[in-house]
Amino acid sequence: MANSENNAIRFLGTGGGDFFYTDYPDCNSDYLPRVRERGGRNLRWAAQAWIAPDILIDFYDDRQIRTFGVPPESIRHLLITHCHYDHLNPPALLEFASTLSQPLNVHGIELVRDSLEFHTANRWDQASGRFQPQRIATNYRYHAVRPDQSFRIGDTTVTAVQANHSINKGVWGIPFMPIEHVALNYVIQRNGKTLFYGLDSSYTLPGTLETLKRFRFDVAVLDVTFAQMDVEPAQSGHHNFTMIAETIDEYRRAGIVTDATKIVASHLSVAHVVPHDDLVDQAAARGITLAYDGMALEF
Repeated sequence: MANSENNAIRFLGTGGGDFFYTDYPDCNSDYLPRVRERGGRNLRWAAQAWIAPDILIDFYDDRQIRTFGVPPESIRHLLITHCHYDHLNPPALLEFASTLSQPLNVHGIELVRDSLEFHTANRWDQASGRFQPQRIATNYRYHAVRPDQSFRIGDTTVTAVQANHSINKGVWGIPFMPIEHVALNYVIQRNGKTLFYGLDSSYTLPGTLETLKRFRFDVAVLDVTFAQMDVEPAQSGHHNFTMIAETIDEYRRAGIVTDATKIVASHLSVAHVVPHDDLVDQAAARGITLAYDGMALEF
């Protein structure tokens, strides 16, 4: 991993919401048997990234932090993209924070705060099928984040934008469009370089595109959850290969990405997308680097 004087990202996890299926031997959906047999880069855990030396993005658990030797005490800030279980696991997050010598700075929408506060006062009891009261000590500081907001973390500037995710686009042609909760993507700038972390998003929202036009990405980490699968864009909060080609073209026309931009695909379904070994060349032919758990690169 690059030293702290450089801009570096390590992909601790690159899986979609079905990442844990590989841990259940009785689950053999689609490509799981092949993924288990091959192992290595074909195995993916919950999407998570470390921006060395002090920023973590999303938290399901600390498994990959330990696996790839990230020093826990180096993590000072946690950016949460949204509140789906594979990106925010309050019990595990609070337990991890409790092991640190100083409070963990947690940045995210207000639902992140509400979720953490709820868990400090309630625990789920499987036997009774009810929540039971509890009171646990906490070791975090919450910082509210809204779309189009920029904030500083040391020598790093972070700009949040709204992702096209958790938005109910309607059914049977009825566009009722409630937002389940606001999901965020992050533009991260350091030392004159720009990284876009754009997981869990379908086609870019109009307002988000206008904000992104202010930037030129050196690295763009994009959601390609469904890769080769056929999906209905109107019902998806993710991309496949066809959709991501459209998004990349839109970014090129807007000047957001250039020929010098390194485009990385992450957040891939483990069960329903062909394994990494079979997909990596397909991605490369499209000008996309296929991320894998543990992959590191500088930006």
